Amino acid sequence: KRKAVIGRASHDGAVVGIAIDSLNRTVVTAGMDSKLVLWNFTTHMPHKKSPILLPSPATKLAHVRDSDLAAIAMKDYGVAVFDCSSLTIVRYFGGSRYNGRSLVNDSRFMSHTGPISDLSFGPDGRKLFTSSLDGTVRVWDVPTGLCVDWLSFSSPPTSLALSPTGEFLATSHVGRLGISLWCDKSFFRMVLLDGTLKEPAKMNEPCPVAECEQEGANDAIASLAMSSTLSKNDDVSFDDGESESINDGLPPQAKEQGLITLSGLPPAHWKNLFHLELVKERNKPTEAPQKPPQAPFFLQWRSGLESGAADATDQTANAGGTSNNDTQTKKDGLDGWDAVWSDDEAEADNDGLNETEPNNESKNNPTAESNKRRKVVHHRSKLAELLQSCFDAKEVQSISGETYTDVTFHLSQMGPSSIDVEISSLCYGIHDLDEGLPLLHLASMWLLEACQSHQSFEAVNAYLHRFLHVHGNIITRMDQALQKENEESLLSDAPVEEDDPQKLKLKEFIETIVLLREKQKGASNRLQGKMQHTICLLRHLSRMV
Repeated sequence: KRKAVIGRASHDGAVVGIAIDSLNRTVVTAGMDSKLVLWNFTTHMPHKKSPILLPSPATKLAHVRDSDLAAIAMKDYGVAVFDCSSLTIVRYFGGSRYNGRSLVNDSRFMSHTGPISDLSFGPDGRKLFTSSLDGTVRVWDVPTGLCVDWLSFSSPPTSLALSPTGEFLATSHVGRLGISLWCDKSFFRMVLLDGTLKEPAKMNEPCPVAECEQEGANDAIASLAMSSTLSKNDDVSFDDGESESINDGLPPQAKEQGLITLSGLPPAHWKNLFHLELVKERNKPTEAPQKPPQAPFFLQWRSGLESGAADATDQTANAGGTSNNDTQTKKDGLDGWDAVWSDDEAEADNDGLNETEPNNESKNNPTAESNKRRKVVHHRSKLAELLQSCFDAKEVQSISGETYTDVTFHLSQMGPSSIDVEISSLCYGIHDLDEGLPLLHLASMWLLEACQSHQSFEAVNAYLHRFLHVHGNIITRMDQALQKENEESLLSDAPVEEDDPQKLKLKEFIETIVLLREKQKGASNRLQGKMQHTICLLRHLSRMV
């Protein structure tokens, strides 16, 4: 009986693909005999559902461990997706099932028109990439079963591979020695997928560098680079207009009070904030910058030189004048330079006189006071300016709602490196607490409000991670110093100075950080519980089918 079961489930043709499920319990094999056989690790026997018959003989198999799915390419130019958890086929993409309806304008009925050369899952298991000898690469959305992207190449692709983050796609082509590298636009801007693809997108294929060096086709490089640059500029102008129309509004609002919403920003905007050190190390130059042989020397220019410049112009116009005019022109030019260099000294002398002698002129002449220079407040960064302005507006108008939305929107328009510079400029170290502590307190109040609002959850948590990574050492040292001071005051029974503004600000900042930690942890646990509940329901329902 054992031999009969094994013989009935065994392959009658060549095995073209093998996969092992994520729990190391089942081995999945696909063969040229249109059979999909499941083998048990423990008993070495085929599963009771084996064999599963495919619509067409298999040619390739790819497996992703995260979602425990296996994709089988078949000879009818279709792909079957097998779920190793429920041991059933859950999706069909193209193939003989849809060949009769290939002309229908629906992405559900689309299919390759040539043999499938390679296939691969995305890192999250939601997308399936297939390349075919018909010269196209298709991207399938596994949950919906739709073809969401359709790429056309002048040379048929023979193989493809995805980066661990899914950001880059590498392809090899017939008759080419080089490897083409493509970037996914959805990682850098919002891309809307409506699922209705009428024609493939023709890809620009510049000649690989290795082939150019071997063939010596410098003219071909120039022409290809020019054509690709022009086409890219056209695409960029269209894409920029599309992105502007998409990103004009604010982040998505919650439909009900208390719901957590995502920002809708590209993943590269907030994911790279967790790995900035790795990015900096990777982009670090191999050689130190070379010092120039002789640094240039620049002279200072101010508006006091206008008279000297005018005199120099007059001197050029009256080149045939007398020597007295030349002497007078040179003297005026020197007077102009003297006015420039003596400006600071004159201000210092005036300041000294104002300190010792009363300024009678300002009393008699009221316009003299208005002519003085107004004091200009220079903020460290745009982030510091926005934090201070939002706080001042809240104090003046007594606003009880959200007041720091402009800060979140400002950071959402910046790149990861710019966000790091903005956050780092709030405080430069423990020696900078006089000016840095108020800014750190304002930043903690902004993050607390953002966590309580439950909006742009992933982006706000990325900003919070970067804030704690940059200023965590300063916050820890301030907390330790405050605790040590409290312990010493308790032991010595000395009266505590409550009027010190620096200590009051420090206590308020530490209290805000503690409250921020509680709010962020509560929101994170709540979201994690909802996700775990959803995953459990999906697993339960998938096993019931």
